[in-house]
Amino acid sequence: MKNFTMSRTFLGCNITAQVTVLDEGIHALVAGGHHPHIGAVGIVDPAGNCTMVEFPNHQESAVCQQWTSALSAAGFLPAVVEAGIHYDSLDRDGICAVLALTKDLLESTLHRLEQGC
Repeated sequence: MKNFTMSRTFLGCNITAQVTVLDEGIHALVAGGHHPHIGAVGIVDPAGNCTMVEFPNHQESAVCQQWTSALSAAGFLPAVVEAGIHYDSLDRDGICAVLALTKDLLESTLHRLEQGC
């Protein structure tokens, strides 16, 4: 089992990706902001089928979808991604910035995985 963590800062708070590579599968937790939590969970089974659960009043399925799609396309199956990012009073531009930041974290994660962690 291999673990690594990467973070980016936005509006003075970290958004962190904690990644665990198992013998069979991968797990990622992407959380941060003013109130890190779990707002959505994405699961890709060994056959590539994706299931997404998003809790009421949350929008993190976008992050889970972004990550599960990329991890499964890179051959990391099964995959579980949990996401929970909250910033107080974030507007639409702020949400777009958070999504861009999580995409940057994902690209860095994929690069690190290609290097063997």
